[in-house]
Amino acid sequence: MSTHAATVRAFRGTAIALGAALLAGAAAAGPLVPTAASAAPNTAPNAAPADAPRDGLLAEYLFTQTTGSAVPNTAGAASPLGPATVVNGSDALWTGSSLRFTGGAKTSTADWVRLPDALLAGEQSATITVETKFDASMASNWHFLWNIGSDSTSSYYFATLKDPARTAITTASNGGEANARTTSPLVPDRWYSVTSVIDGAADTISFYIDGVRVGQTATALTPASITDQTVNAIGRSPWPDGFYKGEVSTFRAYDRALSAAEVAAVSDADSSLHASSFQASAQASLDSIQPIDMSDSSITLPTANGATLSWSNPSDGLALGSAGTTLQAVQPAPGSSELTGTVTATATVRGVSVSKEIPVTVAPAAAAGDDYGYLMVHFIEDSAGYAEKIYLDVSRGDDPEQWDPLNGGEPILASQLGTTGIRDPYLTRNPETGTYYIIATDLRVFGGDGGAGACTSWCHWTTKGSTKLLVWESTDLVSWGEPRSLDVSLDANGGEVAELGMAWAPEATWVDDYFPDGRGAFVMYWSSNLYENPEHTGASHNEVLWGATTDFTQGTYAYGGSFIDTGANAIDTTMIQNDGTTYRITKDNGLGNGIYMESTTAERWWEPGTAWTQLQSRIGAAWAGGNAGGVEGPAVFKSHSDERWYLYVDVIPSTGYRPMTTTNLDAGWSQLNDPSFFMAPSTKHGGVISLTKAQYDTVRSADAAAAVSSDLGSIEVDAGSDPNELAGALPATADVVLAYDRGTAARPVTWNEASVDLDTPGTYPITGTVSTYSANLDTWVGAGGSSAWNAPDRVLSSSAAITVNATVVVTAPAGPSFTVLADTRCVAGKVVLVAKAANTGETAAEIAIVTPYGSKTVQLDAGAGKSLTFSSRLASISAGNVEATSAGGTQSAAFAARTCN
Repeated sequence: MSTHAATVRAFRGTAIALGAALLAGAAAAGPLVPTAASAAPNTAPNAAPADAPRDGLLAEYLFTQTTGSAVPNTAGAASPLGPATVVNGSDALWTGSSLRFTGGAKTSTADWVRLPDALLAGEQSATITVETKFDASMASNWHFLWNIGSDSTSSYYFATLKDPARTAITTASNGGEANARTTSPLVPDRWYSVTSVIDGAADTISFYIDGVRVGQTATALTPASITDQTVNAIGRSPWPDGFYKGEVSTFRAYDRALSAAEVAAVSDADSSLHASSFQASAQASLDSIQPIDMSDSSITLPTANGATLSWSNPSDGLALGSAGTTLQAVQPAPGSSELTGTVTATATVRGVSVSKEIPVTVAPAAAAGDDYGYLMVHFIEDSAGYAEKIYLDVSRGDDPEQWDPLNGGEPILASQLGTTGIRDPYLTRNPETGTYYIIATDLRVFGGDGGAGACTSWCHWTTKGSTKLLVWESTDLVSWGEPRSLDVSLDANGGEVAELGMAWAPEATWVDDYFPDGRGAFVMYWSSNLYENPEHTGASHNEVLWGATTDFTQGTYAYGGSFIDTGANAIDTTMIQNDGTTYRITKDNGLGNGIYMESTTAERWWEPGTAWTQLQSRIGAAWAGGNAGGVEGPAVFKSHSDERWYLYVDVIPSTGYRPMTTTNLDAGWSQLNDPSFFMAPSTKHGGVISLTKAQYDTVRSADAAAAVSSDLGSIEVDAGSDPNELAGALPATADVVLAYDRGTAARPVTWNEASVDLDTPGTYPITGTVSTYSANLDTWVGAGGSSAWNAPDRVLSSSAAITVNATVVVTAPAGPSFTVLADTRCVAGKVVLVAKAANTGETAAEIAIVTPYGSKTVQLDAGAGKSLTFSSRLASISAGNVEATSAGGTQSAAFAARTCN
């Protein structure tokens, strides 16, 4: 439990000091700012809004009449298409500016609109744009807003407002859909411009809401790919989905891909039809903003579904980040009183704006060791790309319901081993060593080895897939090493212990006294098919097996056996412990239970014979429309701030995690419907760990977009210096620009000094890598540049590391700052050697003179000189040298041979 006082869950972030204190007792929320002027609605029957593009317009249906079932095509005489027809309509459904769609089951007589056949036949590009308002029921129910196709469920082009709203095209049913999606929910009962653009030249399908592109994906399909266009419709799906419920004002179809500016022009034109409603929509978005509680010194400001939010006028002591998306402050010291202030929010809906002041409370800072924040590991499902890698997300402050992807949402780690795919990762820590581990499934579904013959894809993987788990290590949660493998079908010496068809979804729980002598170990559990023969034939099913290890290496691994065997497929076990009870949550794929939870109070809960009590089944099915099999990959963790637990369930195939919550584990889980919950789409099957405030700050400071400056200047070292002297002279850190508008931070730099020759004077440019998440090994390439999963000689690297430069100047040593001369003379028939030393430096110096006939030391002031004599006591001497040494170096002077008569 955290020692940091719990605060109201709102919007939190990382620490960036501003050097100013908040003023206490700031004013409460102020009055609304006057709204922008709005154009009067256009209610003329079938009158085209001004400025909608006309070039390429095939069909334009304006639902502004008040009677009738035929809706004329107002695209112009050049269009060969006739009117649209309202099916099951009545005059009561016309409002004068729209047609109401009543919705209902596919078997009902709800109204829909039949569009002309062959509407987009043969077209390589197209744009369809609709002005619509949808009923709240559409956000959670399958439906088509419009469809180009027939009653076939294999080939169609459509849009839907079911969360997440999207447009798609397919010729291979729903499994082959190329989807362009929104990243945030739309708001019911609000008028939207909804536009789909297929660009055959660019091979893309794009989705626009209110003239702004919100999604795009690649596709080679075009409207011409839909060869049967005999049931083109508004409000009706070829599937057994219900009819659309809402209103439609305009429908346009173009035979070309409109530009972004043209799509915006359509939205602006159609907005005039219901401009008077936008003030209420903007006000509703503004009213949904709660008072802001800052648990950290930089928080991500809220966004609003259905409106664009902007921020201004922070009160004294508050500041907006450079991008206007964060609010920053200096927090009071731990244990101090909170501070208050205000910031102004402006909500804009299609050109109409409303503003008000939002109260802000700044909590005291958490202490470095307090529980604070969460880190999530996961992968992403993407059939169109190689996304089966490791991703990390961090909570927004201490909020377990809002998450920011690290590294710009790009992968942090890749695997060049085995299948080259990573799925189902889990993050854990050895409390005895402090080492963090990521363990994961070695499986690449998209672009990997799918087998051959009659048994491919999941058939191949479950029978003959990889039995190796992937493992990474870190001590700081930022820098991760290269992956290694742990084969769970082998013992510590490499001997086979079980005939396993695959190994996936590994997790582990630390047991303090696993060994009889009191040492701890991880009890690891994963899913496998268990066979009785090496050919892996015969009946089998997914079991959850277990083993033990201290560090996820082969040398410490011991196979345990079966952990869960229901006689049917069981996968994806996750576990949590509380007050002496162990809870395990598993996905049943064979008996109809979906995700179910059990508990036991047994201390050695992994051992055979343990009694488990089932507490709940079909957990999270509501997130998949009641389909218990539509959710998997549960991830469970406890909140810091209250007695609450969270369970994230993965809505398959591509929606990703959705939240469940409870305040009593024994009572089971309930769906969390919180509009402020945020997680990036397709965040799938991973695990969550708790952080301390110090760790949270480290994670945030390592999430950088770029270096503030790539040139860190030059340093000088003397020739002959050792590598440690060079390392000590180089800049130890570089300033980086943090993600999410969180300011800057200093991060360690690792320099590549191999090019510097410390023995040779010269200038040497060098490069350093900044310690950020982007510095990890997130890509690989094989021999000859191959990216094939089975390419030989695969080598890992970082694709986007932040690098900085410096210049090392190796200088020659300075010459001695003194001179020395030597001469001889005869005194009483004997040779006397005379050494003359002079200090040419700017400070006093001690000079030691060594001759063949003795040594002397002399102290000389700056500019002073002195002669020293040395008697040889010989009548004749040979030529030689005098050596003089000071702190500045050594000089020598020669003298000639001499004979005295």
